[in-house]
Amino acid sequence: MMTYNRTGLWCVTLAILLLTGCANGPRSETIIIPSKEENHTVDEERRPFQVKTIYRLPDSITDQGELLGWATPESVIGLFEEASRSEGLSLQFQRLSAPYESVETLQAVGNNAMYHHLSPDGKTISGVAKSAEGASLKLITYPSGEEEMVEATTDSTQQLLFEQPTWSADSQYVSYLVMEEGRRLASIGVYDTQAEKAKVYRLKGFDMAGIPIKAKISDDGRMMLIVLDQSSNGRIVAMGTINGSVIEFQYEHEIGSDQIDWLNHDQFVFQGMEGTLYEYDRRNQELSILLERVDSFEFSQDRKYIAYSLNGKDTLYAGKLQGKNILHAEPIYHGIIPSDMYWSPDHNRLLVNGRKTYVKPRVVKEAKPMDLRPFIIEFE
Repeated sequence: MMTYNRTGLWCVTLAILLLTGCANGPRSETIIIPSKEENHTVDEERRPFQVKTIYRLPDSITDQGELLGWATPESVIGLFEEASRSEGLSLQFQRLSAPYESVETLQAVGNNAMYHHLSPDGKTISGVAKSAEGASLKLITYPSGEEEMVEATTDSTQQLLFEQPTWSADSQYVSYLVMEEGRRLASIGVYDTQAEKAKVYRLKGFDMAGIPIKAKISDDGRMMLIVLDQSSNGRIVAMGTINGSVIEFQYEHEIGSDQIDWLNHDQFVFQGMEGTLYEYDRRNQELSILLERVDSFEFSQDRKYIAYSLNGKDTLYAGKLQGKNILHAEPIYHGIIPSDMYWSPDHNRLLVNGRKTYVKPRVVKEAKPMDLRPFIIEFE
């Protein structure tokens, strides 16, 4: 056994007044801030993130296409363009399984869609398809490749916007932006894959907040997170309750990144200004600091683990979320500035895409980003 000091969270709170863009005046908010040090005792032989193997993915998969994430605990899938004399340029459904040395082409799919996004359970890919009539929501089933154009709006005055849809963590709901005739502010559309039905919600109390650019619904279908662009004033994340046909504003906060995620029905995480990673609990209106100086992050599907990078650092870290603490955080890869990270369903592997940093010998003042092929980290 070894004992060491690691930044933790004491129950230190501050009640402060915050001025909001669309709330009715100031509000009181409790913030739990990190202490300087906290002791944790860990069995060195049972460290949760011991790297076992690093798999470099084939160069061929990164040239024309995109990796979408994990279809099973050991296989990743993507959509890639391939050229042929008979059919010209086509979009291929491809899979890589351990040890990730070759690509398996499953079948061709229509190439009229964009903003592809794999559901967390790895069974469905959403996308926005374009046609002469406008945009439509497209769902592709894995592994069959069956394509379906679903009705994403509720009447003819509504039009799906060309923005990336997002999935709820349980893979039941798809959220997206909808524009309605005669309305300045976009509405939020939600397609229920179980009920096979769409609903469109107008925003209440958001008129002065900004322009919606992203939305994500909670697993219970009752709460919504919305990223709004305030132009020169930056961006905010707003939380609202779904009530009938409207989403009613409850909370907002400035953000430094569009990364937002639900931890459960009542708690969500977001990246604030200067890289602070916050967790907000709507039950007691507590705002907690999980990490500071974060550049990017990704939680595992069970929300127990986190991979993240720090501002000004080219190192990838992993840690365990316990309460309002990130425990056992340690570096798992050096020389990388990640752009996308995906945990496998069993959180034993991490798919990473990004850029490496290269520093010339004896020159430490300037590190230049270079292209990096995606790779997979497998843990013990």
